[in-house]
Amino acid sequence: MAEAVVGYRRALPEIPGRKPWKRPDRHLVKDADHRDGWRPADGRRPSEQLLVPSLRREVDSWRSAGYPGASPVALRLFEYWFDEDHEAAGFDPPFRYHFGQREAIETLVWLVETGGDGDLAALFEKAGVDGRAGALPFRPSFRQPVGGARQIQVPSGDWQDLPPEGLRRFAFKMATGAGKTWVMAMAVVWSHLRKRREPDSGLSTNFLVVAPNVIVYERLREDFADSRIFRRLPLIPPEWRSDFEQQVILRGEATEPRASGNLVLTNIQQLYEFGAGTSRSENPVEALLGPKPAADLASGSSRSLLERLRDLDDLVVMNDEAHHVHDHDLAWNRTLLGVHEAMSGGLSLWLDFSATPRDRGGRYFPWTVCDYPLAQAVEDRIVKAPVIVSLEGHPESQEAAEDETAGRSAVDRYGFWIREAVKRWEAHSAAFDNLGIRPILFVTTENVREAKAVHRYLVESAEFGLDPSAVLLIHTDRTGEVRAADLENARRLAREVDRPDSGIGIIVSVLMLREGWDVRNVSVVLGLRPFTATSEILPEQVVGRGLRLMRGVGPERTQTLEVMGTKRLLDMLGARLEAAGVGVGAEPGGSPDPALVVPLEERRDQDIAFPRFGPSLRREPANLNALEISGLDPIYDRKELEEPTRMRLRMAFAVTDTPVEEVEIGDPPPAREVLARVTRRVGELAGLAESGLFGALYSVVRRYVAGVCFGGPLDLDEERVRSALWRDNVREAIAKYLAREVGRVITIERETEFQDGARRLSETRPFHWRRDLPLMEARKTVFNLVATYNHFERQFAEFLDAAEDVRRFSALAATEQGAAGVLFRVDYLKASGALGFYYPDWIVVQQTEDGEVHWILETKGRVWEGTDRKDRAMRLWCERARAATGARWRYRRVDQPEFEAFAPTQRTLGGLLVEISLARMAGERAKYAPMSEDEVRRARDEGRA
Repeated sequence: MAEAVVGYRRALPEIPGRKPWKRPDRHLVKDADHRDGWRPADGRRPSEQLLVPSLRREVDSWRSAGYPGASPVALRLFEYWFDEDHEAAGFDPPFRYHFGQREAIETLVWLVETGGDGDLAALFEKAGVDGRAGALPFRPSFRQPVGGARQIQVPSGDWQDLPPEGLRRFAFKMATGAGKTWVMAMAVVWSHLRKRREPDSGLSTNFLVVAPNVIVYERLREDFADSRIFRRLPLIPPEWRSDFEQQVILRGEATEPRASGNLVLTNIQQLYEFGAGTSRSENPVEALLGPKPAADLASGSSRSLLERLRDLDDLVVMNDEAHHVHDHDLAWNRTLLGVHEAMSGGLSLWLDFSATPRDRGGRYFPWTVCDYPLAQAVEDRIVKAPVIVSLEGHPESQEAAEDETAGRSAVDRYGFWIREAVKRWEAHSAAFDNLGIRPILFVTTENVREAKAVHRYLVESAEFGLDPSAVLLIHTDRTGEVRAADLENARRLAREVDRPDSGIGIIVSVLMLREGWDVRNVSVVLGLRPFTATSEILPEQVVGRGLRLMRGVGPERTQTLEVMGTKRLLDMLGARLEAAGVGVGAEPGGSPDPALVVPLEERRDQDIAFPRFGPSLRREPANLNALEISGLDPIYDRKELEEPTRMRLRMAFAVTDTPVEEVEIGDPPPAREVLARVTRRVGELAGLAESGLFGALYSVVRRYVAGVCFGGPLDLDEERVRSALWRDNVREAIAKYLAREVGRVITIERETEFQDGARRLSETRPFHWRRDLPLMEARKTVFNLVATYNHFERQFAEFLDAAEDVRRFSALAATEQGAAGVLFRVDYLKASGALGFYYPDWIVVQQTEDGEVHWILETKGRVWEGTDRKDRAMRLWCERARAATGARWRYRRVDQPEFEAFAPTQRTLGGLLVEISLARMAGERAKYAPMSEDEVRRARDEGRA
């Protein structure tokens, strides 16, 4: 079990080996009969969202089949985002998107590109078919009230509104901290590039990103202003970067939109706050919503934002933090519907993002299509694990202490809560001290008067001894918005409070800001509000304010968010979180010494340096001429051409899926058009789309298809050939094969660019490390402990520490997760043609008669596909390191069966490596003739020498 940074008597539940970028296949469940009170259950966590089980099944099958029917743009983006390795500033390589983000964008693309027209009623009809895995537990019924929105009857018997027919509106339920903004950016890239490359796609290059309040707007502005997020993250494939250009228009700016390529970021209030005394207009938006907004006054623009948006031909709306359960008149909803009605073709898409996409009745939006719940985010360890702290057995009854009718002040009623919260914050501060992180206690109160009283108590009470500058009071109104007078201070706080030098440790606020508060270092939350079922703020939103992970904490340590407060808060929060599958109620205990791995000053003589290096691979498009078509393999045989493929349109009555008509589509297009599509796809996959090599690539495609692809020469103009080539799966298979071959021939090894100086293991930052086995102490390493992943690696470390010829060594595995801060990485070409990053396991210095030998060693419990490519890349690195530094660098892979067979009889690393080499040589020779005993003896002697 992984340990929390802040110690608890019981280990927090976890899914062993869970990787956040992989599809979850187990989940935690509460089990009173189990000794731990919980257990991992097989399968994915169920979702109570109506459409999600069916959509998950559809998208899983689509992904497994290679995304059949997806556009070339989507295929290339999926490959770039999810298959290729990337570097991104501020993130430990290799950069990976979480599965929740992947599933969200895959679901959106499936709905738009292959799942029909995306109409909600049709999706419910399809999901309601009996006998389907993940089908709805009820038969959906619909109605259309006169003058109202169409509705669906949900299992409770209630009727809920659906988006109007023709409006593709989808909601994405994603836990706070799960990366909703990244999914929004992925949707922007996909829609923009598809519209650029396929003008009839029904999508758009224009985007309206709507924030509900100032804090959320400020967070989004940090990402989208100047298109910053598109430069910072690996979102746009290199060959398409010239196709992607967005003009960003921020709230209050008078900038006029261009004909295409606009991203407008604003608050919803700018769309529906209207000036008094303005006359009506025949403008469709104003006819629906009233006079145009007067909220663009800061810019001096004569045209309102709505007027500027109305002139666009198409538009995608993204509504962040879309729950808005407190907008009782739902003006934001009517406003965006007005934009949809005002545009000739309507909105291209309307996407809602929220951790709690609920309507005013507390019911989830029926158009929710993706569910990445808090429980899953906790299991994936991409957010803090929430821990409810109850104060049982206090001498005063909690109900009496919280009785507001008793005339007692907030400090009198909640004094014991405040004192215990400060104690927990102090425990967190001690636990995080070694990491240079200052945790924050966040206190939320009922009103400004109580906030001032709590702030004064914390600052003036001698029992706390707090520096007044460390306790900050932020005033908000009853809607959760920062008061105008405190706005600039709140903005500064959002930017600076997580910095080690901020000095702020406790924040007191009314309502604690409903949403968008991005303070990562919040570690303890104290809620001093009634939190009734009709409260203006949800308990989930209290937790959401502190869920985001702190930076600088290694992935081997679990971060927790402790939630304390009124009995109503704890009862409601516990019930809701446990219903969602989040285990709660860990009991606070003492803080054990963390397992901290650090380089030691007294072991400087065990330090190891390795050269700095640059990338060793580069692309040389001119080498395309070296591709020998005759040397390529066929990927189809003649049976693929036996009969022309006839394509049909099937029309069926939607309610019963009864076919009523089938219409054959006309002849396939000319060969040159089909080959041009394949050529463009090859260019996209190989990164040559903008290289000016279309003609050369087209020649490669034509010659390959005409002479090799189907096992021999053929006439490209024959109907059966054109018909086969027009099938998506055939074109895609040809494009992928040729892209791999093109990538191979244009990717060349270059001289490694060694930089001045070297990296030393002693530069490693302290990092936490823990596995199920105890950490090992060793004599021959600069570190106090050896960080190993499993028993095999520990045994290998023990062997190295005892080996007579090993002078010093270190495990490097921790650097793969960026925990150590000194990365040893080599780039290599994957089998798919994409560039990848390889992180070796060990660096060892061996003493021989001829001097020191620097070994890079890789320990493998199992040899996976692609291992040989990593081996070749590492050997090449060692050759270039020798040439550049004059030191002796060598590489070897040590497989577990070989180690277990030979290590018990060896006292030196050299002896072990010789025996492994001999075994491999003997295995190869055995195919022809076994080695003689004399040959084996001579080989051992030469190897040891």
